[in-house]
Amino acid sequence: MSAPQALRLLALAAAVTLSVVACKKDEPAAVPAAPAAAAVPQATPAPAVSAPAAVSPTAAAEPAKAASLSVLTDPCPLPGEDAAACPSKQAKVDDDLKVGHVLIGWNGSLPDKVVERTKEQAFELARKVAHEARMPGADFVNLIRTYSQDPGGGIYGLPPSLRTRFVPQFTAMAVSLGMGQVDVVETNFGYHVMKRLPFDFEPPLDPVLTGACPLPGEDPTTCPKKVDPKPDHTLVMHILIGYAGSLPGTQVTRTKDEAKVLAVQIAHQARKKGADFAALMKANTQDTGPGIYPVTPDAGLVPPFKQLGLSLGVGQIDIVETDFGYHVMKRTE
Repeated sequence: MSAPQALRLLALAAAVTLSVVACKKDEPAAVPAAPAAAAVPQATPAPAVSAPAAVSPTAAAEPAKAASLSVLTDPCPLPGEDAAACPSKQAKVDDDLKVGHVLIGWNGSLPDKVVERTKEQAFELARKVAHEARMPGADFVNLIRTYSQDPGGGIYGLPPSLRTRFVPQFTAMAVSLGMGQVDVVETNFGYHVMKRLPFDFEPPLDPVLTGACPLPGEDPTTCPKKVDPKPDHTLVMHILIGYAGSLPGTQVTRTKDEAKVLAVQIAHQARKKGADFAALMKANTQDTGPGIYPVTPDAGLVPPFKQLGLSLGVGQIDIVETDFGYHVMKRTE
């Protein structure tokens, strides 16, 4: 598979990702986890390269009943846990539904991923993560970044129109949770430690560039700054720097650390006064597609790519990491 195809798949995967974790097998793939994960734009089935959509788990014929879904048998709350995080029956299911999940797989549960732990070990880790998630002030996004094996970002909106894209057990658990509640459900992909989140919740991006901006010789207008109000449409260019294993069908040999160093170097070059971003893209990118993408809130892009694309001001440059590699991104309009 070419890099451009992977990217497009990545976008599609982005929309069907959790689907993998929730998707029906007969739908275009997306890796196991939720709707969205393809490295760049365009939502189309992608191989396990970005979010639970590239692999599409088999959906059960009959939706599972939420009451029987939880795999946890411990009382709730345990000592130190926040009682508000304990699951309770909901009288009404909101249309505006968003959940985060930590996907913990075991040997054989995640296609195209090598997982050494046994199913029993995965369960014990899921219990541990759920306990941490129920503690007062727990940072669920950090738990996702630390433990999850869902390459799609781990946070998904489930309005009524999208709920059938997810494996039934995942959807049933999602609709059973009240705001802030945490529980664990099992699917073919592994154990999902799931938390109900506010519908407008957006996780902060994990920064790749952490130094001061501008550095000597850089154009201050390229430095990322908060955009208020947040745009509902942008156009971005990006330079994709992959590493061994991040781009199916390519012969990339650099390590992930080497890719990060190169991406940072290119970003600083791109921020130089008078820099030609298009020329840098042509010389360095591994996205064999156009490299220019429109970004909207509902675009079928992997969440981190879309989130950065909608956070930049015109002319600003930053880096975001996805399963495809590091994206040096510049907003053009």
